[in-house]
Amino acid sequence: MLPEKLPQGYYTKTGTVLLRKESLKEGQSLLILMRDLGARWVSAPRASAKNRFGGAAEPLTWAEYSLYQSASRLYLRGADVKEDFMKLRSMPSSLLAAVRIYGIAAKELPKDCENDGVLRLLWSTLIQLQNGTPAAITEFRFVWRMLHLLGSAPTFDVCSLCGVKVTCGGTLTNDGFLCAKCSGRVEISQKETSEIQAAALLPHEKFIVWSKENKASDPYAKNLKKLFPYFKNLR
Repeated sequence: MLPEKLPQGYYTKTGTVLLRKESLKEGQSLLILMRDLGARWVSAPRASAKNRFGGAAEPLTWAEYSLYQSASRLYLRGADVKEDFMKLRSMPSSLLAAVRIYGIAAKELPKDCENDGVLRLLWSTLIQLQNGTPAAITEFRFVWRMLHLLGSAPTFDVCSLCGVKVTCGGTLTNDGFLCAKCSGRVEISQKETSEIQAAALLPHEKFIVWSKENKASDPYAKNLKKLFPYFKNLR
């Protein structure tokens, strides 16, 4: 496992920019999620008034990054774009969902440690959106799976309080998914619970097909908000 501060030297890693900050004095600071290295802040100095890294310094673009770790900071030396998701950029609803997902990853992902699972999840999520999966379902899937990879996702088949198998729906709380008896109410029906589980657990290809089918209910947006408190368990 690599240390929080990398040994001084040169690195070449694939990944994607999660967040970009501009500084007239120092140029750009990029939060790049990379294979083996995780999410790290990288300095990208400008060449005069121009951005010499072009689209490789933009969120949603995937590239191979050439880096140098000095005694004080990590610098970007070059980048070779591998995928720019141009089709996704022409799909307004899907693009907005992708931007929100990148924002979630930038805010909640632990920094300076390997997170290849989340890197793969982010790639597959962009592929799903580009293939037309609905935004609300895809966002819910991404957040739940990210929490699962980080060890903090709630389950929807067993009551987190009494341990009984949930068969009649329940309620998602900050303490987990509760059965009707423990919560005293049912905010998510059993049908909605089954849909949520499918959205979270189906393999990539099956999810793409399943998500495009007409659904009788839309429990994703309202329950997506209830997932965010679970990130607090990681801080």
